[in-house]
Amino acid sequence: MTVRTATLSSALVILCSCAGDGPPPSLPLGAIAEGGSTSSPVSGSTSSPVSGSTNSPESGSTTGEGPTGPVSECGNGDVEDGEACDGAKLAGETCESQGYSDNGLTCVGCQLDVSGCGPVPGMVDVPGGIFEMGSDYTSSQQPIRMVQVDRFWMDETEVTVAEYAACELAGACTPPADSGNCNWMVVGRDDHPVNCVTWFQAEDYCGWVQSATKRLPTEAEWEKAARSTDAREYPWGDAPAPSCTHVVMNEGGGGCGLGSMWEVGSKPLGDSRYGSHDMAGNVWEWVADWYASGYDSMETDNPSGPALGSSRVLRGGSWYSNGTFNFRAANRNNSDPSGSYDGVGFRCARTPPAPL
Repeated sequence: MTVRTATLSSALVILCSCAGDGPPPSLPLGAIAEGGSTSSPVSGSTSSPVSGSTNSPESGSTTGEGPTGPVSECGNGDVEDGEACDGAKLAGETCESQGYSDNGLTCVGCQLDVSGCGPVPGMVDVPGGIFEMGSDYTSSQQPIRMVQVDRFWMDETEVTVAEYAACELAGACTPPADSGNCNWMVVGRDDHPVNCVTWFQAEDYCGWVQSATKRLPTEAEWEKAARSTDAREYPWGDAPAPSCTHVVMNEGGGGCGLGSMWEVGSKPLGDSRYGSHDMAGNVWEWVADWYASGYDSMETDNPSGPALGSSRVLRGGSWYSNGTFNFRAANRNNSDPSGSYDGVGFRCARTPPAPL
């Protein structure tokens, strides 16, 4: 037998190594480390009760408190560190302070839930639900079917020259064409719809604006925003028939005799039920869908149109359109997405924030 000595707190400890007997039962607490190693209790191991471990009852920690005080408790009615709100207390925040409208801000899990707020400024709220899409006017608008569209927001007006210019200045959009009746670079037309843009330019703009939260509307969304749930003929109702009282159109000459588009929102009598301006007239509007010569009768839940195609859908009629059919809410047109035209512009849509 070999005898060794070690000093622990000025006390003499006899360590006995006996071959084949394993660790002697007299080893001090903590001398056997996890995994069977035999480290000294004075080596600084955090397993030692004298090492200063935060698990030690001598460390001063108190259950239920953090390093700087009591841990916040969601649901106690007080807005504490790490919480944006608690119960009915919203810490002074409102839908408006969050960039939205109305008064639907709530608190869920001590975080602000903006899903009950209204749309951002410049957009209108289109409730989700079922509406009648299509008509028997032409075969391209058939079959008539009931379609479900989820709630969405739609631009109140067509995108203006000034709004598009901000995207071009930021380097996210390319300049539209600027010849003929194009509004781009024409003095005094900042508030006119930007026209002479391709479908791709429209998509780029909607994908950039408001921190990339917008997009082009689907064809179904566009028709719901223009037609509402009562299958109305025109955005303003079934009557009166389109004229320059309601629409910027070709009556007495293009643009109601002015030979051009008007400022957006110039015909409030032609507003849709949800408050969107110029859903009929001023410029045709690009939407997201590929065009097909008719609808898929089985696609009734948030339809997005064909997977492929050669042209994109246009909606709404323009400043040089005449004939009442061009301004019907169910009317459709289409064109090459890479083409730009002086009678074509666009507006954007947005999916509202989901509930927490």
